[in-house]
Amino acid sequence: MEMDPKDKEMVRDVTRMGVRTAVLLRGVMLQKVDAETLRWGLEEIDPDRLMEKYMGGPDSLVNRPDCVHLLNLLHLVYSLNGQLDYQMREYGLDSLKDDLQEINASLQQVGEQFELETLREAI
Repeated sequence: MEMDPKDKEMVRDVTRMGVRTAVLLRGVMLQKVDAETLRWGLEEIDPDRLMEKYMGGPDSLVNRPDCVHLLNLLHLVYSLNGQLDYQMREYGLDSLKDDLQEINASLQQVGEQFELETLREAI
């Protein structure tokens, strides 16, 4: 799939955010990353910035049915970041396993759609 530079940047930004989040969540599952480090990591990933960048204007991901998997990935990480404290308080760190599975599934779909061979191999 041939893409213009803006689309390539969007795919790269959202995919990188998803992969970095998946790495953090894997660390939680392996008990190598604690809640404080997870919070810090999600702040560093900054899904809010990407939400602002790719959810406004006529080129918004909402208006791009061809990018539904990127939209889903962005929403997953954005929601996780926004609701992390509540989720951990109510359900504990183990509840993040479902988030990891959803993020991995979205990353796999993005990798297939945009022919990102290295991403498919990493998941």
